[in-house]
Amino acid sequence: MHFTFTYIPHNIEKLQEYLDFLFYEVWLKADGDFDADKLSGHPELQQIYIDLGYKEGKWAQFFNSSIENIYREFLKLDSKYRAFLSVRYANNNNIEGLCCDKTIEPITYEEISQSHPDLSKALKSFYSKLYGSNSPFNLEDFGFLNKDLITDYDMAFMEKNNQQVCPFCALTHLKANNHSYREAYDHYIPKGSYPFNVLNFRNLAPMCNECNSTYKLSKSPLYPIDPLKGKNARTKAFYPYADDHPEISFKIEISNSNILNLTPDDISITIHADSGYKEEIETWMRVFGLEERYKATLCSPNDGQVWFNKAIDEFENAKELANIVDYDVFYKRILREAQKYPLSDKGFLKAQFLEECRKKGLFNSI
Repeated sequence: MHFTFTYIPHNIEKLQEYLDFLFYEVWLKADGDFDADKLSGHPELQQIYIDLGYKEGKWAQFFNSSIENIYREFLKLDSKYRAFLSVRYANNNNIEGLCCDKTIEPITYEEISQSHPDLSKALKSFYSKLYGSNSPFNLEDFGFLNKDLITDYDMAFMEKNNQQVCPFCALTHLKANNHSYREAYDHYIPKGSYPFNVLNFRNLAPMCNECNSTYKLSKSPLYPIDPLKGKNARTKAFYPYADDHPEISFKIEISNSNILNLTPDDISITIHADSGYKEEIETWMRVFGLEERYKATLCSPNDGQVWFNKAIDEFENAKELANIVDYDVFYKRILREAQKYPLSDKGFLKAQFLEECRKKGLFNSI
């Protein structure tokens, strides 16, 4: 990542608290028939359950029936598997731990299905519908998730996180509080594969549409897509809400001196951090298709070619207006500007690209 977000505590976290209570205090302790008394340890949620029982809407009935269905599936589990699920539930909600510590193992629906297919089906039916336009949490009883809670959360989030550029690619702006629409929040650990963390907002991060809907999709940052490494090979990943983030640097090499006919095969891009983070960088590049996207940018007539031609044009103007004859002096000024604002006009790529052009002597004939 180019930078990380600052996490914002917010009332929206109450929804995850409901889910934590259901898991630890109701489902894990399943014993006997289910009734509203099983929710007595959380009077607020108990009252919501009772109120929803009098409503005819499908989502009200869905929420209550899902709680009851999952409870019945937990009744079938022995104490050993319940203890196993308890650890995995905590792991799936330890987003920072999953990103930074490969010994922390998550659990997937597929893994649950191998031994308890009905439980996996019941969990997925419930959790898959908790976020989005059809969520039962959009009901007034829960505080209108989409209409009020997320809207208010996003306002507070964007006020604190106001870089207004996607940290996952730095190629695209993020909509902020001056827009009438907001960016989609991506489930960093994919909600379609991993249960229990769908409403954990440490697992939800805004990103641009290209990162979210074109490149990342349902890719997991926890496992590589490489059959040679084995399906259980864990990888590290950048945690979107980390307090500390390494300084990222880029190195660009080109093998074609004809900038107007540059192709991705002519470009080599290396990303590294002084303090290591090799796995995190590899995961970042893989999940968001960065090598392809950055190379395409450098080959674009609206980016790489413009940066090169603009540098030449501006130097010609400077020679006429300011008596400047040394391109190297002029170039260093352009480079300083790009380096000073790496997230503006793709400066992190522009600076290294122009530096490589200079090293290749592509400006020498000016």
